[in-house]
Amino acid sequence: MQLLVLFAHLVGVCLALGMILLSDARLLARVAGYRVVILPPSRFDTRVITAALLLLTASGAALIAYGMAVRPDFLANPKLQVKLVLVLALAVNAVVLHRVVFPILERARPVSRWTSRSRWRVALSVGLSNSLWLYCAFLGIARPWNFTLPFWQVFAVAPLLWTASTLAIRFTLTLAARDEPSGEGDWIDSMKATLSGLTTTSELGEFKHDFERAEAKPPAARARARRERSTIPS
Repeated sequence: MQLLVLFAHLVGVCLALGMILLSDARLLARVAGYRVVILPPSRFDTRVITAALLLLTASGAALIAYGMAVRPDFLANPKLQVKLVLVLALAVNAVVLHRVVFPILERARPVSRWTSRSRWRVALSVGLSNSLWLYCAFLGIARPWNFTLPFWQVFAVAPLLWTASTLAIRFTLTLAARDEPSGEGDWIDSMKATLSGLTTTSELGEFKHDFERAEAKPPAARARARRERSTIPS
């Protein structure tokens, strides 16, 4: 029975991390272009992550109950205490994502039109989510840390990861804020070229995402494309 619960817990971790890493990959793909618009997670994404959270909560509670039955001082493990604190932080941050970050993304405006405050809000909250999910997954397999490292030492890694993740996302948003290639090409154009797989920055002037290509079509072509999509059976 314990193995089944542990397996369910592992499935929940894989689902959550998979969706997060997929979202990061989508962001990098968009950053390669210009006039970048970052959309909020789809309904499918949020449902998968919600299901993963529920599965992790139920299986995690069962694992703790089993551990306390075997070892009365199970909760005295500093590594477990840190993990519980970080899981609580993730739950609070999920509320922040829905109330602060997602409304920014739902405006569907290019990143270049975001205020600096909005960029930092997105970077801080998304950076916290990414770093804590990865660190909590790591703590789940860090068995040598059980009852060996003090609370502060295990916990100190979390803010370092949060800082690194936040700065990485803030840097990515800086790349995304470029609306068009510069005249001679600079380091931002070079980074975009690297991300897009193109060899020269001059080629980036022709790089467009699907939504940008759609906007470039004549009105009649856009209307015809909408009619074609509406006739496709669901």
